[in-house]
Parts: sequence; C-alpha cells; structure tokens
Amino acid sequence: MSSDIRRSANPAAERPTDLRSAPSIAPDSVDSAIAVLVQSSHQLFAQAATRATIPTAEIDVGDVVAHLRRAPVPAADEPADFSLECPVQELALADRHLVAVDTCPVCGGEWARARYGLPGVRFRIVDCTSCGLGRLHPRPASDVIARFYPASYYGVTGAKFVPLIEGLVRLVGARHVRSLSRGLNAGARVLDVGCGRGVLLSALARRGFEAHGFEVSPAAAAGVDSRAIVRFGKNLQEAEYPPAYFDQVIIWHVLEHLPDPRQTLDEIRRILKPGGRLVVAVPNYSSLQAKVCGAGWFHLDPPRHLYHFPAAGLRRLLGSTGFRVEREDHFSLRQNPFGWVQSLLNRVPKLPRNGLYSLLKRRGGGPPICGPFSRFVLLSAYWLGMPIACAQSMVDALLGNGASVCVVARSRVD
Repeated sequence: MSSDIRRSANPAAERPTDLRSAPSIAPDSVDSAIAVLVQSSHQLFAQAATRATIPTAEIDVGDVVAHLRRAPVPAADEPADFSLECPVQELALADRHLVAVDTCPVCGGEWARARYGLPGVRFRIVDCTSCGLGRLHPRPASDVIARFYPASYYGVTGAKFVPLIEGLVRLVGARHVRSLSRGLNAGARVLDVGCGRGVLLSALARRGFEAHGFEVSPAAAAGVDSRAIVRFGKNLQEAEYPPAYFDQVIIWHVLEHLPDPRQTLDEIRRILKPGGRLVVAVPNYSSLQAKVCGAGWFHLDPPRHLYHFPAAGLRRLLGSTGFRVEREDHFSLRQNPFGWVQSLLNRVPKLPRNGLYSLLKRRGGGPPICGPFSRFVLLSAYWLGMPIACAQSMVDALLGNGASVCVVARSRVD
C-alpha cells in the first residue's frame, strides 16, 4: 500500500523530492501512510516556495484606467499661445483606438474611439461609443484650460472683429434677441451664461429686460453694456444666484466650452423659475457640414471646444437634467454660412487653418496671418461664397441637419 501511495503523491511533472528518503513505514499501517502524505505535502510546499524567485505584483485596473483618463501637462516644447489655431488631422482607421474616458455627461458611457488627432499637442478628439458625443481627450486640467484663452482670444477693447464685421454681428445679434425673447413679459429677468462682450446683453437691455451676464473672466466681458449686471466665477455655481431667480437663461455656443456641462445644466435648472425657459445652442456634431468637412470643420475649434454635441445627444442631456424640449432650430445666420466657407477653405492645404476667421478678427498687433495672395483668396472666398453658403445653410436647416442646433426647453415642474 505504501508504494502505491508514494506513486500517487509523486507525479513526474512536478518532480518533488524522492519520497524513498522518507522513514520506513509498515505496509499495513494506515496511520503511518497518512503521516507520509502530510510530510510529503510539507516538502512540496517548501519546494514550490523555493522555486518562486520572481515576486508577483497585483495590478489595480481602476488605477490604470484613471491614469489613462488624466491629461498630461503640456510639455515645454508645446505651443504656449493657444490663440494660434491647432491643426487637426483625421486619424487612419488603424489609429482609431478605443480609449477609457471619464463618464460621458450624456449617456454615462466610459469608452470612446479616437477620431481626430491634434499634431503638436497631446490631445485627441474621441467619440463616445454609446451616444456619439465627441470630446477632447485626455480631459485637461483647469490650469491647462485657462491657457486655451489668452487675451488675444477676446479681441481688443471689447470688439472681437474688425469694425464692419463687428457691426454686422451686433446687428444680427439684436435681431436674434427679438426671437429669443418672444413671449417674455416686460422687465423679465434674463441671464446670458458666457456673455462675453455682451452682444446679447445690450439687445436685451434695449428691449426693456433685466439683463444679467455670467463670465469666467473679466477680460472676456470687457466693453459689456453698463446696464447689464455681470458676475464672475470659475463656474456658474460660484455666481451664487438665488434659486428660482430667472425667467429665462441663454447659453449660446458656450456649453461645448465647459468642463462639466451636466453640472452647469443642473445649476441652471436650480436658478430658473419653475417652468422657466432655457435657450441653448451648440455646434451640431452630427450635421452635414461636420460630416462633409471632417477635420476641416470650423466648429471643432480645438482645444477650446471640450465637447462636441450631436443634436440627439443635446436633447438627451437636457431631458436627463430636468428640461422638457419645446422647439429645435437648425439655422443660425451668425454661425452656419460662415462655417461652410471657412470649413471648405480649411481643406485647401496651403491656406492657414481658420485663416479667414483670424483675418476678420480685431488683433492687437503681431505678425500678419498670411501673405497678400492668401489674403486676397480668403477675402474673395468670403464675399463670393457667403451667398451660396446662406442658401445651403437654409437647405440644411429645412432637413434638420444644420451646422448648429438651438433648443428651447422648459424647466420641468416636479
């Protein structure tokens, strides 16, 4: 019996110590056989411990994913002046990897697929695999975001564009406020989140509304109308508005710039009166213009646009933060036609990215954007292309596929 027991406890693959060196055991002694098994097992464990010369280490998957989501601080050789337009390139299919991201503000997903690369900086634009929301990845820290907005970004002396274009922008803005404020009572309290130099605030004040603005930077609000009441803070919560304070809140092409759009909409709902009105507009990431122009799309505006909302994603986000969508519009005279012209120009290799936009901005000195010939091409494309772009933008809007989407929603009454 003892020899059978020794064979079963000594498989050749393991090659343990030869048990023939164990003390002699009577064949008919069961107790002794058990003793041999116990002794042999101790020898096997000791031998296995001796062979384990390479220590093992546990890997925390959560820590690895969290590390991948963190944005690195830009290196010293990366451009410090983000007023220079970042180039964008469409990634090859082999480079469109899955990446782990912070929780999607629209659907809660945690995975995205790389779509565009930004040569020269360590960011990419990635799309949520569940809802299609685009975002800048990795998520930049707040001090890095502040570098995206140098003083030159806001223009000079409260005017962002050269006089003729600035006048047209303010004229269109004034007419636009007429439709945005339709249905509001005289003296209604209206907040413009991300009010900038106050294009909408001036028009609101002229129409007899109590105009309020919020901005993250006093430099951004330089030249704002003195009739408007403007507060500043790192985020809307820091403004500390009372609950149920406003009749209407406007957030016009600002939501895509914010690090936490869901948190901002939650705060807007808190400060809106029950049943109060929200007007929110963003570039439409699912639009025909975005699809046709790809990496050249003007409204990508990296790295300042942290998020890129498809129209369905915006509606879904509003619904989940306590708003009921009333109306959706896909035409913006201020955004869509120019988007077509500049986006198509961005497809021309030898022209500077967003060169026409930079040419129309009011600049405080600095080198010229481009040479005389490129300047002639850009301005000619603007004046000749805008009528065609307006017609195309109206067609896009009729098809519900415009380059920007404006949603009017009401705060739900629980």
